[in-house]
Amino acid sequence: MIKQNELIIDASAKQFDVKDIDDPDIIGPVDYGLKKFKEDKGKYVTFGKGILAGSNIPGTRRMIFCGYSPLWKHFYISTMGGAAFVFNNLGVNYVSIHGCCDEYSVIELKHDGDNFIVNFYPVDVEKIWNGYNDEIGVYALQQYIYDNYGKDFKTCRIMVTGPAALKTRVGAVASAPIAGGKITPVDCWAGRGGLGSKLVQEHKIVGIIYGGDYQEPEDSPVKKKDEIDHMFEEKLHKKMIAADMEATVKYRFDPAVHSGGTLGVNYTKLKGWMFSFNYQSVNWSEEDRVEIHKKFVVDHYLKQFNEETIEKKQFKHCGEPCPAVCKKMNGIYKKDYEPYQTMGPNAGIFDQRAAEKINHYADAMGFDGIQVGMLVSWIMECILKKKFPKEDFDIDMEPHWDWKNFDVVKDSHHNADLGCQIIDRIVHNKKCGLFGQGIRNAAKEIDKRYNTDSIQLAVYNAFGEDGCMVPNQYWTPGMYSPMPIMGKYFSYYGADFMQPFDLGKKNVERMVKEFYSDNTGICRFHRGWVEKLIEELIDHLFNVDIDYYKHHFKIAQEINMSNEPVFWESERLIDLIKGYLVKMLSGDTDNAELKAWVDKFNQDKYAAAKEYWQQILDGQNEAFKG
Repeated sequence: MIKQNELIIDASAKQFDVKDIDDPDIIGPVDYGLKKFKEDKGKYVTFGKGILAGSNIPGTRRMIFCGYSPLWKHFYISTMGGAAFVFNNLGVNYVSIHGCCDEYSVIELKHDGDNFIVNFYPVDVEKIWNGYNDEIGVYALQQYIYDNYGKDFKTCRIMVTGPAALKTRVGAVASAPIAGGKITPVDCWAGRGGLGSKLVQEHKIVGIIYGGDYQEPEDSPVKKKDEIDHMFEEKLHKKMIAADMEATVKYRFDPAVHSGGTLGVNYTKLKGWMFSFNYQSVNWSEEDRVEIHKKFVVDHYLKQFNEETIEKKQFKHCGEPCPAVCKKMNGIYKKDYEPYQTMGPNAGIFDQRAAEKINHYADAMGFDGIQVGMLVSWIMECILKKKFPKEDFDIDMEPHWDWKNFDVVKDSHHNADLGCQIIDRIVHNKKCGLFGQGIRNAAKEIDKRYNTDSIQLAVYNAFGEDGCMVPNQYWTPGMYSPMPIMGKYFSYYGADFMQPFDLGKKNVERMVKEFYSDNTGICRFHRGWVEKLIEELIDHLFNVDIDYYKHHFKIAQEINMSNEPVFWESERLIDLIKGYLVKMLSGDTDNAELKAWVDKFNQDKYAAAKEYWQQILDGQNEAFKG
């Protein structure tokens, strides 16, 4: 059994305990989080490291959060880059928090000699969020905590929440590396799932500062550097760093596309696959989609990024030494594809200055950027199509979405200003409280209140009675599948066509393989080598015999036991699936199976969509049987 321990914090009693873990089925933070979830799904939020965090292997210091998502309404996993690098100095594998503080509080976690220290510091968090040291929101709180409590640490890291965590279900947890006595602008996020909202609303914990003097023992299995290198060479025929460099080429710099990072590589390749203007583009011609991509992205949005970030090599890592250097910066602004897509082209924003403005404000407010970007895009289209009076929500602008008469700079800034106004209203205006409950609930309330059909414009995955999660920004049916956890990469997201039943089976396989990374505390950007080597590596280093696929398949099965899939509720999402099939057929006109599906959608898209969705679910259920 792998030697591990846990730090259990009772926020109500302000007490803690450190215990050894004697469960051989717990080999990682997802195992641990799921076990706590099964004890009482609403009781705990957990976070921790993987068992390789003390090694010299790149990408192994990701912080893994688990808990009940107030947004998805089920068990959820959210991950944060680099935050386990300093956490390793705390001397525990996992932390679980239950109970609720009397006041909004910052928790200090420290390893000092042979002692564990847990302190609770009440803070006037709303005052701090409103402004501290020329910053607002998460940036203000992070600086406040460092100024007031950081002096007690030689090295520390801070995780914080923002106003979104208090006022909505979409609150994230943010953290940035600290270097040279200063908090860097390279913020990292456990964004998806709203676990920041859970921390604040259910536990009254607004921030956590941690660190210590624990050092990995020299006889630790993860200190066997020569053996680790040997295993890489034996299995992958490359030294460890060479194998990792190859696996992470997209995230660093891909010479094939002369760009790098998720933003640079994806926007170079997307062309007609790019969404724009709240997914309206899925109903447009391929020629129009390609023109939008070429005119506004390749010639401007992407061009700016390549000139400012790629050519100037503004590359950073997440706080742990890593050759991927995936954090693509422009000054204080970090550029990732998905938030710069949801609060970019999908919101009618195609200029980097405009995108920086709205993304930075959303980040400061502590939102999951993907979720809030989709919410903003939907609200914009609702305003444009008069689904509700914007004045009822104290919004005084309308989007400029006429792409055929679009000023790429002026109109992008206008739309970014509108987006910032919407975000501000969601956080600070009680009239807009319904929007903070998630796009699905907001649409249903809007439609009930105004006797309209705004829900038909909303794109989201639904779970149970009112759970929802907006999808990742890829035009593939796997991103809209009825899997038990959505909004991450726990489904197959390749663009190649396959029958929906087969896609369902492939989704389950992908979910299991993704757990190889999350449950070992490894960034998924390194999955190119992880999924080939991790089982042998763990078995050898820790002298265990773990069937990695079997172990993680069991996790997937357990999560799926409580799956409450809901058929697609909006016409826009159904049109997206139809558009995908039509687009695929245009490049494979002899594919009879593909043509049959397109014919079904042309005859009755709702009946065809129901059949397609059900076959995905049937394939998943078959695969989950084992």
